[in-house]
Amino acid sequence: MKKILICLLFVNIITNSFAQQWRPVTAGVSFKIKMLGSTVDGKFKGFMGAIKFDTKDLSNASFVASVEVNTLDTDNNLRNRHLKEKEDFFNVAKYPTIKMKSTKIEKVGESYIGYFDLTMKETTKNIKVPFTFKQEGNNATFSGSTTINRRDWAVGGGTLGLSSDVTFTILVNAVAQ
Repeated sequence: MKKILICLLFVNIITNSFAQQWRPVTAGVSFKIKMLGSTVDGKFKGFMGAIKFDTKDLSNASFVASVEVNTLDTDNNLRNRHLKEKEDFFNVAKYPTIKMKSTKIEKVGESYIGYFDLTMKETTKNIKVPFTFKQEGNNATFSGSTTINRRDWAVGGGTLGLSSDVTFTILVNAVAQ
């Protein structure tokens, strides 16, 4: 019995050691929000991430990512400065990054749902992000989008005419390691 347990432990260690690691090569993080009836589009750069994802072993999948808030760009320098500097928005001097870390990954049909702890301005809340995974040889694309309530992270305060709903999209091109 002891030998069987040792063998099972060894198989588990080996399986986890060879789970597919992906290195992000390019990444885009964009968002959309309504302001006085018009859509404001923006994006973040400075993506850093680590991906462990194997379609046959979702229980060991993990995604960890961050963006540098100072890279925020809405194609309007005055608005960018306001969003970056004001305490009721992002205050990059105090909160320089937005972070996501997976807590669970599920397969739903041909797609997946990732459950993530999203941290902005020292507030962490769990969110669901439906995403797709497409692999061609050693290259893969992860693409997902979801809508969150900005007020849950104290972003934007009570700004008149600003929607509470923000839709963000993440697109990551990665290579197998």
